[in-house]
Amino acid sequence: MKIADEDRGDFNLAGTVRWDSTSLSLIWTWEQTVPSGYVVYLMLIDGDVKKGGIAKDTAKASTFKKRMQSEFTTARQVIVGPIPGKPLPQWRLKPLDPFKKHAPPPLVAGHTVELWAKSCATAQLMDSEETRLNSKYRGEWTKEGWTTDGQRLWPVEE
Repeated sequence: MKIADEDRGDFNLAGTVRWDSTSLSLIWTWEQTVPSGYVVYLMLIDGDVKKGGIAKDTAKASTFKKRMQSEFTTARQVIVGPIPGKPLPQWRLKPLDPFKKHAPPPLVAGHTVELWAKSCATAQLMDSEETRLNSKYRGEWTKEGWTTDGQRLWPVEE
């Protein structure tokens, strides 16, 4: 589902990520100002919301930028496969979550993922905004886009 104008107006483009098939790596572009603190983010491809999530910049959790790099590093590992001679990470021993399952194909196909973000004043506001966005868009890369038995939930049209 395309991002609504009112939501696009509340978020700022924080960066982009794309797959480089030659080097088998991710190419990152970051804006000069990347939000910090309690951050709500959206991942978009061609204006379609693929995932909504949160990142907390606290002593116990990672920053938004680190969160994005961690998520997409996992997508890269799905694309290139396990590292020979290393034990499998725990996530490889379970069924893939929607992000790991659905993000790699568009990356390999050459799509650029736009990372849109906004800061929230409190953790409560951040959590409620994430819930609102995932209920509205039901992004293909988020668990809210799927039933427990693997059926795709379609976005709520307004």
